[in-house]
Amino acid sequence: MKPITHLSRLAPLALSVALTAAMTAPLTAAPDNLPGAGLASVTYGPYLRAEFGMATTDINDGSWQPHGYPSDPQVNFDLSGEDGSFGTVAMGFDWMNGYRFDLGMTFSESMSVSGPCASASDGSDCATHADITSATLDTSALMGSLYYSPLEAAGKNTTFNPFVVVGLGLANNKVGEWTRTNDSLSTGVDRSFEGDSSTSLAYSLGFGASWQVTKPGQWPVILEASYRYYNFGTAQGGSTPINGGQSPVTPLKFDVDNQVVSIGVRVPLQRM
Repeated sequence: MKPITHLSRLAPLALSVALTAAMTAPLTAAPDNLPGAGLASVTYGPYLRAEFGMATTDINDGSWQPHGYPSDPQVNFDLSGEDGSFGTVAMGFDWMNGYRFDLGMTFSESMSVSGPCASASDGSDCATHADITSATLDTSALMGSLYYSPLEAAGKNTTFNPFVVVGLGLANNKVGEWTRTNDSLSTGVDRSFEGDSSTSLAYSLGFGASWQVTKPGQWPVILEASYRYYNFGTAQGGSTPINGGQSPVTPLKFDVDNQVVSIGVRVPLQRM
């Protein structure tokens, strides 16, 4: 993804986080008369968290370099993926000082990826080049997430807590069998290649809010709602032809981003 494009995608998220902080600032200075003030049970210690949501998928910087590269140009593709379900299971620790951390496994629903030629490195017309007509993508990630709740950090014992979150981890992107089709020839030529898996650095930024729904004295159960942007790095297919032929210099590759809206539940594992 080009840096300018990347920054433009993060701009709405950065603005949202800034607005969240601005709206929360007066609450942290307010007296303890907020909704749910003084009613929160102690949540210090380890916890389990699960969330489920929907992901909007962005596929960027798709390209391949054919066998004849650089005599044959690199072809860039305007790829798109399918939106789908998204889930996380995690275990973490809540210090009840505004900070908590968890380590989780994240899974995205398997999706199809395809798209036409967008440009060629030598400026030649896309009409003479192939399109990506078939591919699949499965993404999972192991990610550590650090949460900051400003009301809790200010000592407000309230059942409602907005938060911001940052995450860092490793993503596994598995591209299934993929096919490029060149319709510039009279019969059209399909060439299919094996899939492959790759591991990339992944990160996430987001914000949300939690609400402790249980009464004081009961085992705490916390509901959460959040928005998170995920960058899962680069996915790359295999270079081995399925039906014979020559291998590309660089097989199909592309960057994977998700924007996720989810709801979840968090349950402390000990009572204080």
